[in-house]
Amino acid sequence: MPDDVFAAFTNYQMQLSPNTLIPMFPSVIDTTGNITTTDLTHISLTAGYYLISYEVSVLFNAANYMQVTPYYNGAQHLETSIYFANSAPGSSACGSAFLILNAPAPTEFSLTYSGSAVGREGQVTLTILKLRRS
Repeated sequence: MPDDVFAAFTNYQMQLSPNTLIPMFPSVIDTTGNITTTDLTHISLTAGYYLISYEVSVLFNAANYMQVTPYYNGAQHLETSIYFANSAPGSSACGSAFLILNAPAPTEFSLTYSGSAVGREGQVTLTILKLRRS
């Protein structure tokens, strides 16, 4: 049986501006070449099935909302996005999601922050595991 294919990415204490891609730094590198970084905001995946989990949190100075949306297979996927709204100043917003991504061809994966205001002390973790399927 071949080795598992996986990678992990993280970033913390960052500022998230509305309608921007979230930068993620590799924390565990895939040695097989199936999961690679194109740059700090794009991850290249070879064709196949992937289990992806991600978590995001931010702090807001005023009442706002946070939305984080994954992009893959040439489109945004609102059905697997994270949405969190708060109504108090100085609140935090957070959320997590899991999805199985079917990439019939190589694809790029990214996360977009589209909240209503700048989020401070942002933190993101992303784990990608390529699934075996015959």
